[in-house]
Amino acid sequence: MSEQPRQGLRLRGLCAGYPARRGHRERRVLDGLDAVTPPGELTVLIGPNGTGKSTLLRTMAALQPALAGQVLIDDTDITTVDAAGLARRLAVVLTERDLPPLLSARELAGLGRHPHTGFTGRLSAADHAVVTWALEAAQAAHLAERPVSELSDGERQRVLVARALAQEPTVILLDEPTAFLDVTSRVALMGLLRRLARERSLTVVVSTHDLELALRVADRIWLIDSGGALRCGTPEELTLDGSIATSFDGDELSFDAASGVFVLQGGTAGAARVIADGLHRPLLERALAREGWRPANEGPAELAVRWTGDGYESAFDGQTRWFAAPGELAPWARQWATQLADGPKPGLRPATARTVTDALADVATISAYFDIEPGPLELGWRPLTDLLTDPDPLSGKVTEVADRLNTTEMRVAASILFQGLAARLWSPVIGAVVAREVLIDLAPAQVFWQPSPSGPLPLRAACLTGWEIVDPERVAGPLYRNVVTELLEPLAQTVQEITKIAPGLLWGNVASALAGTVRTIARRRPELASRVSALGRELLSVGLLEGSGELVEPAPGHPFFVRRSCCLYYRLPDGGKCGDCALIDPPTRREQWTKAVGGEG
Repeated sequence: MSEQPRQGLRLRGLCAGYPARRGHRERRVLDGLDAVTPPGELTVLIGPNGTGKSTLLRTMAALQPALAGQVLIDDTDITTVDAAGLARRLAVVLTERDLPPLLSARELAGLGRHPHTGFTGRLSAADHAVVTWALEAAQAAHLAERPVSELSDGERQRVLVARALAQEPTVILLDEPTAFLDVTSRVALMGLLRRLARERSLTVVVSTHDLELALRVADRIWLIDSGGALRCGTPEELTLDGSIATSFDGDELSFDAASGVFVLQGGTAGAARVIADGLHRPLLERALAREGWRPANEGPAELAVRWTGDGYESAFDGQTRWFAAPGELAPWARQWATQLADGPKPGLRPATARTVTDALADVATISAYFDIEPGPLELGWRPLTDLLTDPDPLSGKVTEVADRLNTTEMRVAASILFQGLAARLWSPVIGAVVAREVLIDLAPAQVFWQPSPSGPLPLRAACLTGWEIVDPERVAGPLYRNVVTELLEPLAQTVQEITKIAPGLLWGNVASALAGTVRTIARRRPELASRVSALGRELLSVGLLEGSGELVEPAPGHPFFVRRSCCLYYRLPDGGKCGDCALIDPPTRREQWTKAVGGEG
């Protein structure tokens, strides 16, 4: 007679719980369960604590009676089979901590043969052969002669699986077999169970709290939700329909469907953008999540971290810091998380690379002074840092200007060059602020320059960062710091190494360059005139620019500047007075302004 084909394990209208007894009513934990798990598959039973996983497993194992419905193995109701017959169909591995210590691993596995032995329980040669096979199949053959008391938790679980295999069942039920195992042992045991299901055409059902591992190894998931419903499907199906997240999301953790793991709930601090490749990105996101930051790779973010290849560039509210390792980054991120929770909101948000690129492309159309060419460092281009801090290339530029202006006074040439460079640095930054509400960070290490015989200094940038302006009233300080403190102050020091020149003259030139930028924007983009004039006046009251001059509007939308120091322009051959000169008498100045306004109108 041929062996009947296996049908696996089926639940039909099953009710699991506790029957009525003296003083206690019947308590139904789970009711109306219908499910099937076929042979050759690993099914994992999961659910929040207290939902009835162990109760269901004990009912399927006939360790407690069903209150209603049926448990069928190969289409046979388990209540119609005697104990020995059921033991030949069904093996159960419980979470057993107290095993007979004097038994060897082989003897413990041999207990699985008792459903097949006679009254004496003596094992035949054939039984011993099955035990040997079971130990080998469970990858525990090397443990055969060791006492159970000397086995590790992982080794003990393998021997218990071997005992279950020795029963030669068609169904194996395991109650949290990975509960006391380390990560490596948990993965190895679950992999073993899946392999045995495949190779021996077994139906294997495992209950576990290790949800992430279950989703990776299970062929089928039985999920008991908080309402007592049993949801069945592949890990992917239950992930897509939201069952996993609905059942397990909490106040501190949430299920990330894409990665299949639980992550710390974000949102207590703010959004953080991570720009990194490979392993750096998930590791950074996890480190930031511990500090209360939620990932926001799309959309606005209060904090940004970029992997630079040798460290981490971090940005928050107009400030950037570089860290060599994530451990250094975490306290910094924690500091700003606390500020967001308890203090004022940031006035600046880290901008995306696309936002910065679009802003630069827009303002480049105003004039050549506003243009920063996108592109990498190539032959002929030098870091802007060299020009700002190295007297040699700057001295060469001063000489070029002196030759072009036909003057031997290096101080005059240095003054004019300095003002032109200041205008070159002010222009793209102020233009992006008023035209696109983006503050460009002109980091000198990321900006390159190229010698040019005339016209504005050619600039190129490979990877500029910037800030979205959230609060326009708080942008002047970071803008001043970016252009004046980080760029023009080092440049001024280098100029003073080349030639003797008064600091007040240099900062008057910076103010004139600022005013020239304001005037150019107001003339080329009239709709921005009011905004750029207000920003110009605010900047002229900050730091080294305070008291350098006054920005006035004799007519709306037509700003002019009156400086309080001399730029030395008059010392050039046929130079005369510059348009901002403090020495121009008021009537002449008003006449010049009226003429200029009329010409612009």
